[in-house]
Amino acid sequence: MFLKTAKSVVWNSSRSRATYYQQNRRFPPAFVRRFLLRYPSAHLYLVFGLCSSAMVAPVLHSCYLYMTMSKNEFEQYRVEHNAVVLERQKFGKGLWFPFMSKEEPKPAETSQ
Repeated sequence: MFLKTAKSVVWNSSRSRATYYQQNRRFPPAFVRRFLLRYPSAHLYLVFGLCSSAMVAPVLHSCYLYMTMSKNEFEQYRVEHNAVVLERQKFGKGLWFPFMSKEEPKPAETSQ
């Protein structure tokens, strides 16, 4: 009797999910999450590096100009550039704000 009822039962199986491992796709990617878990102070070093590079970038530009110009040319450039910066600091002359100023920024005026 048991055999007769077992044969009449129909097994209907349908899978609603994948049998293999599916990674969740979210931001940040898995390799970034693993890196930040392995090195928890990486956030601090990243912020420190960005701030330091923002402070050093103008100095690097001046070093490049110093190496490529002659000593007299660089001295003249430095005096003119400092005069333009002083005008900008004192009187706000030549200021340009992105998305707010209507005209394009003008190059630094040279007095010769």
